[in-house]
Amino acid sequence: MAGFFSIKVTRKLIFIFAAISILLVGISVASLLYLNQTINRMSDSLYDDVFENSELILSADRDLYQAAIALHSAMSSNLTEAERDQFIQEFKDNNQQAEERVSLASSDIKSINKPFSDLKQANILTKLENELHSFETSLVLWKSTGSKLIAERMQIGWDPASYHAVNLNIELNEVRSHLDQSEDLINTYALQVTNGFQDKKSALFALYSLVFFILLLVIIYLGRKIIWLKNEMLEEQTLYQLIGETMSDFIILTDPNGLILYSSPSHSSILGYVPKKGDPLSNYIREPEIAWAKLKSVVQGTPRISELRMRGSEGQWVWLETKVSPVRGSNTFPAQFMLVSREITQRKQYEERLHKLAFYDHLTAIPNRAHFKMYMENLINQPEERRKNIALALLDCDRFKQLNDTLGHLAGDEFLQLLSRELLQTVKGVGQAFRIGGDEFAVVLHRFTSPEMLDEMLQRLLKLFNKSWSIDNGSSFHTSASIGVALFPEHGSSINELLRAADLAMYLSKERGGNEANLYYELLDVGLSNQTIGKP
Repeated sequence: MAGFFSIKVTRKLIFIFAAISILLVGISVASLLYLNQTINRMSDSLYDDVFENSELILSADRDLYQAAIALHSAMSSNLTEAERDQFIQEFKDNNQQAEERVSLASSDIKSINKPFSDLKQANILTKLENELHSFETSLVLWKSTGSKLIAERMQIGWDPASYHAVNLNIELNEVRSHLDQSEDLINTYALQVTNGFQDKKSALFALYSLVFFILLLVIIYLGRKIIWLKNEMLEEQTLYQLIGETMSDFIILTDPNGLILYSSPSHSSILGYVPKKGDPLSNYIREPEIAWAKLKSVVQGTPRISELRMRGSEGQWVWLETKVSPVRGSNTFPAQFMLVSREITQRKQYEERLHKLAFYDHLTAIPNRAHFKMYMENLINQPEERRKNIALALLDCDRFKQLNDTLGHLAGDEFLQLLSRELLQTVKGVGQAFRIGGDEFAVVLHRFTSPEMLDEMLQRLLKLFNKSWSIDNGSSFHTSASIGVALFPEHGSSINELLRAADLAMYLSKERGGNEANLYYELLDVGLSNQTIGKP
């Protein structure tokens, strides 16, 4: 079956390659025909441009002839003054028109000299420019002679016998000879340009035939090479598929948008399924908008290790340690992310237990003293623009020792558990409660905006403690709390300073019989026995 599939793939590949080759040959032939037509058009265009200049020179020659006729007519003695002036004006106009035509032709010839400077017509163009320059010089003499004759004709007493047409015709023939020579040079140049284009076209056809033959050889070689590479790729693909199906790691390939291109079958052993090709990876990752943003951050960087949670078939979350690597894309393999993962659920559960042991009280399950210090450091070290009002309240249970002495330590432990649960609910949304030792608790309040709001929070804490508690053995216990409060940064800029200030204020509450909250005052440092301090 695999061999039949390979044969079908090979035949299909050969068919596609042959079609591409025919298409390339067709495009090449069409390009050659188009190039040939373009060369012909350029040759015809250049030929036409050259003969346009030839027409200008012929017209200039006719203008000179008309000027000569007008000059001879003006020299006649049987003319009225008006007729004489008309012939004189025709002489000037025809000379000027001839000069303009030749000047335009000279400019055109200079402009066509640059694009075809690689052809062998430089000498002809140089001679042509010299002839046109000589024409301009001869034309100046011709016009000067005519103007002098006209001036003599205008004088009173002019003798018609002084006018000699033979000398004037000699000068005219000199001027016109330069135009005749220029016309012959233009014709010669146009013929050589056309022949040059024909030679280049023949050379181009010969070169194209050679390139076309080489192209056919390259196509044949590449066709055989592609078939060989295709067979080798099929073998490698089979090998990679076998590795992906048998390896214990979990592999996912995605495109730049996070759509899954490949998922290894090994996912079914931990997830109960294999992520589907074409689905967004974010469908399987907890907090996908955060997790996918982290993944995309490695596109321009180096591979890194991330910890992700993927949803199992029964709704459970499985922890994975994932190496995320950017992959260079291509037409046949457009992945841009490769995720190689291994399961670390047990390790994360163990780390979570260690975290609870380190930062949560084992009896009451609320945050402990270590957690309290970390929490306070985070609040105190906030940037100035994000810093909030912070109040540290230390709470001590009044008559807790009496509970342990009369009902036993188990009853005392039960009371602390009940108290801790209710204390967490009381401060929820306004702060955090901690057990920092024995029957002593700390409450960090940081969501109040006025002294009145802080006082209300403290009254809620006093009310919580000041009631009777029922123990499971049927006994009841009434207690209250002594509370000391210190404010940051008014009463201290460090945790130790705030704890000391709150502890002194709490001691003042106990000295007054408990069931009250006192704010720290600097006079407390002098000594409670020598000062009388009212409630805040």
